[in-house]
Amino acid sequence: MKHNLGNLERINHILDAIEKIEIITENISMETFNSNMEKYLSVERLLEIIGEAANHISEEVLYDEDNSTPWKLIIGLRNILSHEYFRVDSKTIYQLATKDIVPLKKEILRIKNKLENN
Repeated sequence: MKHNLGNLERINHILDAIEKIEIITENISMETFNSNMEKYLSVERLLEIIGEAANHISEEVLYDEDNSTPWKLIIGLRNILSHEYFRVDSKTIYQLATKDIVPLKKEILRIKNKLENN
């Protein structure tokens, strides 16, 4: 079943996933994260959602002149998590969830603001 969601709805899905990742990984060490299967798998799934939602946002929105976010890598990560899961290492997931998510959230909020004000 295919859903025809708009750009703003997809942006909100990404923002929701980011906020959940922030809650899951707040004040957690890599060792604790890696040993907690529930947290690890939850973050993996939320990263998949981010990539899938990004894949369905129009290029005009994602690739505007104010943007340097590596959307192709984000979308590609979703494909790796879904289809080539054996290539994923926990250190990368932890890095994405605790460090790389910060500039992504800033960019998503910028895009959301732009969409809501146009």
